Amino acid sequence: MSRIDYSKWDHIEISDDEDDTHPNVDTASLFKWRHEARVQRNEEKKKERAKKEAEKKIRAQQIDMLRARKAKLEEEGTLDAKEQLEKVNAELEKLEQYHKDYLKKEAELERFEREHPTWDVDNISKEKHDRTIINPSKKEAPKKEETEEEKVETMSEWFKKNGKKAQKFAHISKQADAHKFLAENLSLVCEHLASYLVIYCVDLAVDPETEADVPVCARQTIMIQYILELAKTLKRDPRECVNAFFARLATADPQYKAAFDDEVAALIARVKKRAQERVAEAQEEMKKQRLGPGGLDPYEVLDSLPAKIKEAFETQNTPMLKEGFAELSPEDAAYHYKRVVDSGLWVPAPGSDLTDAKGDGDDDGADDDGADADDEEEAEADEKTTKDN
Repeated sequence: MSRIDYSKWDHIEISDDEDDTHPNVDTASLFKWRHEARVQRNEEKKKERAKKEAEKKIRAQQIDMLRARKAKLEEEGTLDAKEQLEKVNAELEKLEQYHKDYLKKEAELERFEREHPTWDVDNISKEKHDRTIINPSKKEAPKKEETEEEKVETMSEWFKKNGKKAQKFAHISKQADAHKFLAENLSLVCEHLASYLVIYCVDLAVDPETEADVPVCARQTIMIQYILELAKTLKRDPRECVNAFFARLATADPQYKAAFDDEVAALIARVKKRAQERVAEAQEEMKKQRLGPGGLDPYEVLDSLPAKIKEAFETQNTPMLKEGFAELSPEDAAYHYKRVVDSGLWVPAPGSDLTDAKGDGDDDGADDDGADADDEEEAEADEKTTKDN
């Protein structure tokens, strides 16, 4: 009948299996110190083993280099090469013998350790199987889909409530300060913040005085967009991903940071383009508002008038205006008269025509109406010019 060998259990080092200790010694502390000492010895053994492995690799590389040099010298066959070859052979032989002895001792040591293992509570057993079971989360009831009007209303309310805080975040230039601000205002971390920052970027770009703040605001915008994307990937609430994002950004590799900077640069380019479009749209809208009854722009018409008529309008000189029209040919006078009327520069009295502009008809009615119209147009032009500036 075969017998089971229990000898390997004879020398197990267990730090907390001794109940008989001196009354003046704290048992728990004693067990703790023994365990710490054993862990420290094991760490020193690992470091020593790693050092020996490194030295073994270096010797192997040196042997390979000497062998290669030996082969090269043998091919040359010169007198100088032969002298060097003797030195290389001696060095190679010495190193190979040392390496051979080292491997022999290492093999003996490994065999001894296998035959006389040192057991303790940390290595007496190995984990063969590990499994973690996570209960499925309860599915929340699907939220009611908002209509477009409701979404706009919700976003507008959020903008009014959190606009000042969002603007404060947009101007934070330091990464650590941005992390601290979001950690203290987690309620801001949502889709509405990203939307607000994009719009605010364009607002900054439109105004020449704040255009220099666009890069900082754009960087903050991309930060929020990255946090939202991370939340979608992990299927978590964006507020739970703030710390994870900043930890990743602080230790990110150059490729990740380069991609982040590229996103910021692309957003800045889009913001500048949108700012130019908004300025053009505003100018076009102002132009539409100042168009005369005939659909002409008074500024464009004024610049195209003959010099004397243009000066008469600018100085509100009615006699000079009539003289200017009288000096034109009938065709040119009719052309320019129609344009000043269609642009609103000239508001003729009811029933008046080109002859009133030349001074051939009832001067009083035409002059008074024309002067009044000039006064109104000049005041309106001054007001619009002030707005444009």
